[in-house]
Amino acid sequence: MTSSVLSTRRGDVSLPQFVPDATRAVVRGVPAGTLPQSGVDTILVSTAHLISQPGTSVVRAVGGVHRFMGWSGPVISDSGGFQAFSLLTGQKGLATVSDAGLSYRFSPKQRFRDLTPKSCIETQLHLGADIIYCLDYCTHPLAPDAEQEKSVALTIRWATECRAVFDRLMADTPPQQRPQLFAVVQGGQRADLRTRCAAALMDLGFDGYGFGGYPIAAGRLVDEVELTARLLPPGAVLHGLGIGTPENLVAAWRCGYSIFDCTLPTRNARRGVLYTTLDTRNLADEGKVSRIARMSDEKWVRAATPVDPDCDCELCANYSAAYLAHLFRVEDSLGHTLATVHNLRFYTRLTAALRARVTGAVL
Repeated sequence: MTSSVLSTRRGDVSLPQFVPDATRAVVRGVPAGTLPQSGVDTILVSTAHLISQPGTSVVRAVGGVHRFMGWSGPVISDSGGFQAFSLLTGQKGLATVSDAGLSYRFSPKQRFRDLTPKSCIETQLHLGADIIYCLDYCTHPLAPDAEQEKSVALTIRWATECRAVFDRLMADTPPQQRPQLFAVVQGGQRADLRTRCAAALMDLGFDGYGFGGYPIAAGRLVDEVELTARLLPPGAVLHGLGIGTPENLVAAWRCGYSIFDCTLPTRNARRGVLYTTLDTRNLADEGKVSRIARMSDEKWVRAATPVDPDCDCELCANYSAAYLAHLFRVEDSLGHTLATVHNLRFYTRLTAALRARVTGAVL
């Protein structure tokens, strides 16, 4: 259970922190400049998607990802490894893996694009992200042992190469002006492989570490999430990649993770599924810390109260639940925006409550 601050070249990040996925340099339906009103300090962009559209050269030409999307706070960029994994396990012919790196395309009509350790680091530096990731090879947790062993071997090899490329390119850059460099711990369900991967990455030395692979099974955190946290140095910044429900976020925080990202709150918002009723009494155990409000339920049609009376977001401060239900029924995009703002505010209220629990502050 940690509460601290991660210093980046674009400001401090209070931990724990939920980071919205701005996959294609946009949190869908929400202007970047308004995100701080929801308590958002940091966002995450997808390296693989931005390489594909609009292209790294375009983002770089307009001054980097911050200027491109109108965002001044810290930006995390992923390595592209998980996107390649999704393509490898989906339609055939969309991705391949070799000792040199990953090749991928998002549709059969596109050309293949390569991600090597060198190009992965160079691309993220060109994007201008403030926390960047080493290339890693993600696998399905039920993949054969040989595939898991290959995953760990390549993840270590690529991290070694990424570390060398980063150090060379940043040699003349003052430390306070460099991005943070994180690495991902892979190993599937095998404790020995997780141990080997974590030890090798610690020997290389990184600013933070991410959990690699599927963190959730049957709606709950897999045991490897806690194991990975125990394998890494005490006090290390740990990123629970893809950990999204409020309850799983709290459980991962209790294991030692302090950065979380997931598309779940924003995707659910666009479907009219909102998180409400933050219950801080259950932060120390496995109890529920949230309830779900579905705008498709008839009870909201005439509800004159806010969706969540305890929330201070733009939706709850200014509109009734009936109005939001109406927006979804007439399929107006304002409904998506207000619901997204609300869900993001729920998550930032949750992480603020976790920080307060450690420091003893009163919210």
